[in-house]
Amino acid sequence: MFDVAQVVRAKNLKAEHPNITQAQLDRELEIENATEYEFFVPADARWKDLQMLTENIGDGLTVALNSIENSRKEILEGVLSGTKFNALKSNGDKLLTDEVLKELLDNFNEVELKDENFEFPDLLGAAYEFLIKHFAESAGKKGGEFYTPNEVVQLMAYILQPDERATMCDPTVGSGGLLINLRNYVEARYGNARNLSIYGQELKEGIYKMCKMNMIFHGIKNANIKMGDTLANPLLQKDGILLKFDIVVANPPFSQNYKTEGMKHKERFQNWTSTKKQADFMFLQHMVSTLNNDGRMAVVMPHGVLFRGGEEQKIRKRLINSGLIEAIIGLPPSLFFGTGIPASLIIINKHGAGERNHVLFINADKEYKEGKNQNKLRSEDIDKISFVYRKKIQLDKYSKLVHKDDIEKEEYNCNIRRYVDNSPPATAHDVHAHLKGGIPLAEINALDTNFECYEGLKQSLFTSLKNGYDQFVPAIDSKEKIKEFIDSSAGKQKAFAKYTLKVNEFWATVLPKIESLPADKSVYDFTKYCTGEFSAILSGIANPLLSEFQLRGSFAQYIEDLKYDFKSVGASAWKAELIPDDEILESQFPEVLANYRNALARRDELEALFETVNDLEEGEWNEDDYEAIPKKIITEIKTQIKLNTKQKNLLAKDLVKITKQIKAYEKELNAKNPIPEKVTFAKKEIEQLTEKANEILNEITPFEEAINADTDNIKKHVALEEELKKCRTEVKELERYKATLVEEARAKITVDEAKKLIIKRWERNLHTVIDGYQEIHTRNLINAIGELYEKYVTTLDEVLISREKETELLNTFLIELGYE
Repeated sequence: MFDVAQVVRAKNLKAEHPNITQAQLDRELEIENATEYEFFVPADARWKDLQMLTENIGDGLTVALNSIENSRKEILEGVLSGTKFNALKSNGDKLLTDEVLKELLDNFNEVELKDENFEFPDLLGAAYEFLIKHFAESAGKKGGEFYTPNEVVQLMAYILQPDERATMCDPTVGSGGLLINLRNYVEARYGNARNLSIYGQELKEGIYKMCKMNMIFHGIKNANIKMGDTLANPLLQKDGILLKFDIVVANPPFSQNYKTEGMKHKERFQNWTSTKKQADFMFLQHMVSTLNNDGRMAVVMPHGVLFRGGEEQKIRKRLINSGLIEAIIGLPPSLFFGTGIPASLIIINKHGAGERNHVLFINADKEYKEGKNQNKLRSEDIDKISFVYRKKIQLDKYSKLVHKDDIEKEEYNCNIRRYVDNSPPATAHDVHAHLKGGIPLAEINALDTNFECYEGLKQSLFTSLKNGYDQFVPAIDSKEKIKEFIDSSAGKQKAFAKYTLKVNEFWATVLPKIESLPADKSVYDFTKYCTGEFSAILSGIANPLLSEFQLRGSFAQYIEDLKYDFKSVGASAWKAELIPDDEILESQFPEVLANYRNALARRDELEALFETVNDLEEGEWNEDDYEAIPKKIITEIKTQIKLNTKQKNLLAKDLVKITKQIKAYEKELNAKNPIPEKVTFAKKEIEQLTEKANEILNEITPFEEAINADTDNIKKHVALEEELKKCRTEVKELERYKATLVEEARAKITVDEAKKLIIKRWERNLHTVIDGYQEIHTRNLINAIGELYEKYVTTLDEVLISREKETELLNTFLIELGYE
């Protein structure tokens, strides 16, 4: 990047001074504070020299990092010097060999870090955040020490919404994600974040360095980040007085120990919780003490602090009675790395605290996207929480404004479910319907809000049975038929068509704004305008499938999915690089894409096949149910083949001996002058030996059959392994071929063609998102009707009759077996 900056500076100097000499140019290029240089890189740390190293590369890189740090100590002190590329193992060998480091340099050299190669200005920052996230995922429990999931970070930004001149602090800053996201919010909303003041403190050295680098990659060079223990020794101060901030935000470590010995600025704490695993409210008190008079803060806390007694209860009482706590938000479980417990957000607002008599409780613990190892807040969840918070809306089973007098009656127990219980209602059961059949009209009518969305569906599903009870129409003769019936109904088609028409109307309305995005530049203004138009146009649908929050959430999800596309177009216009590879292949090389997808599908199928059998418990595998064979079983089969072959060979040897004996006796029978006694004896021996040979053959047969069967199974398994190897090779070759074709095709795409393809994809994506939300509504109705089917279609009388028949059948079997 510095090399590129030097090229720019050289061009500028030659333009300003046409007669400049090379010696003068070289001197000018070494001026450290030149406006073209974002970071001045000393001569002994230049990339053009580093990339030429072939030996002692670790020493060269370590010297370069130290030199860069020393040149900008006000920003980089302690960040780069700790990285030792020349570190040694305990046996004296290099930890990183020259070969490994050379490969690293060569790989980096393939990427030109020029501004014109970046899809949007903050691309390096986004890439670094991506790496931090994956580092956190692989770190397991320790990942929670430095990384707050992006969705929670976004939520806190949307709640706090700092202004363009705010001072912001995170006293447990970790990798800096919370502050960076707040800064990104300000930049998006106001056009720049130059007037923000950013502060933070981090305990651990490695995470502190990570934070500093994260700030630098996001272009934040004025962040004041300190390293140290916030509770023991807060370092963000001036002339011995702690700094005050407009915005304070944190995700402190849960249930930590802390020490009072040697603690500085004890005036921060009016209450002292236990030093054993109760530092949570100590962090909160520190944060409150560093808020200015109109300051606001959001902090992630474990649920225990909301209802435990002792000093924590006293802290809750003080904060509520003083009007400082504005909202308490319950979050879903397993959002954070390293813990599956649900957490909460406590929002404190000093502005208007004296007049604040209510606390807003939001119970959002059931609204999230479930993941394998970690759950996520969806865009619709973030939008709903922040909207309800800003508007102070009360929703049944979701949010409630609770007067502090009512909280006092509960002894300041802030357990969210005390005030907002979102437990599902008990399942209704109609005894008459269970006994005599029929679907209770009351339970059918309870679904009217859903049925009203699908014209004529309710009437086509049920017919009258008797007073107060309906029955399913004959076409619904099984629970599975319900889905088929509804999916093919005219009511569903009409309901979906209404949204398609409205989305098309919306798209026609905002298309001019979309096309002018490269000229307008502001992605924030663009998305705000589109969001407003989307809500205005689609909120007018009669009997909507999507609620107000789902409508807002669906578009929020759409914006989130395409945010980097919007940034790229706003920064770099309509580039062909934004067109997905598969879209180019689909339009120009469909047969290549089809072959690739087929090979990929077969590879995945085979890999799943092998993974499945290798995960089986002992005794689960059998050759009838599984094509592939577990590794352990293969070893056992091969061992068994050897044993069977050995037994077969031993028997075969005996058979050879007997065959020779039979031939010898047959020779006597065929002699020219046979002796009658010997002939008789020979015939008798041949008869006995033949019988014995047949016995041996009979013994050999099962061994041969077992060997052949096992060998066939091994061959089939090996054939599958060979096919998997072939598929993997084919996939790799097609990926290379695909990349070549795409690169060549993309180079030929004009700006206008790229624009059309990109906008068409954006439109298609919006329809897909809305269709997905509509399908969720339909699926919920199908499930509700399915429950009615399961509860009432089979009556108790029918169950008893069926049980009697089965009992009679069982008794018949027992009699046949001799049990009476």
